Amino acid sequence: MDLLSQHEAFLRAIFDNPEDDTARLVYADFLDENDLPIRAELLRVQCELARMDDDCDPSHWAMLEERNHCLSSAVVPWNEMRTGSGITMNRGLWRESFADGVAVTAEDLDDPRKFREWVVRVNPAWYGETKMYVRFRSELLSKHIHTLSGLPFVHQVTECNLSGHREEVPRDEVNQLREHFDFFPEPPGPWIRGWRAINTGALNEFLRNRWARRIVSLDLRNNSLDNDVVCALVKSPYLDNLKRLQILEGNQLRGKVWQQVLERFGEDVVE
Repeated sequence: MDLLSQHEAFLRAIFDNPEDDTARLVYADFLDENDLPIRAELLRVQCELARMDDDCDPSHWAMLEERNHCLSSAVVPWNEMRTGSGITMNRGLWRESFADGVAVTAEDLDDPRKFREWVVRVNPAWYGETKMYVRFRSELLSKHIHTLSGLPFVHQVTECNLSGHREEVPRDEVNQLREHFDFFPEPPGPWIRGWRAINTGALNEFLRNRWARRIVSLDLRNNSLDNDVVCALVKSPYLDNLKRLQILEGNQLRGKVWQQVLERFGEDVVE
């Protein structure tokens, strides 16, 4: 097992049993042994903070909290942070900035080892996240699904947001286009532009991947999906645990397909 895999194994153990600090403290010793003493101290400080109760000395709590903030800033340079204001691996101390869950892009999945290293170094809290989404203006392709399902920090994900994005084009942009290109007609209504989060080939791969068994919430809005891929969704053997499916908005469902979706998943699940 290489060094990166050892870090990942410790993080998986920490978040698989979040109420027990034993794995965190063993990981802190491992960090010391691998020339990461600041990160090790940060982990021990966070453990001590989590053990404090309402009767603790306020000055001691304040000192630890300040130390936690300083260590967190030292561990993760600001220019490496995509979200949040620091690093945390402990129960009860998660920052609000991690609430949206694991965030992926096609670029991340083109270099999975670099992505794994970044998560270990900057966002280890992702090992405890149950939500995942695709970042704005990034489209997953078929080749990305196998890579995505194999990442060690998505094994616990149960809510998968693969929604694309649609927005109305501001009127001033429309007017500028019509000024430069006189063949553009006056639009009868608002112009809409959009970006898919996943293409049809990638979604078909996802529906054939056993990872889909863990998903209880799936958002597929605004991906311009047609009847064929939605039929594959209906026939997927790995979506039996689905409790919420968002698919109607921004897709091209026609004829009996919508009824098939309702029959497979239930009216209380589909929206």
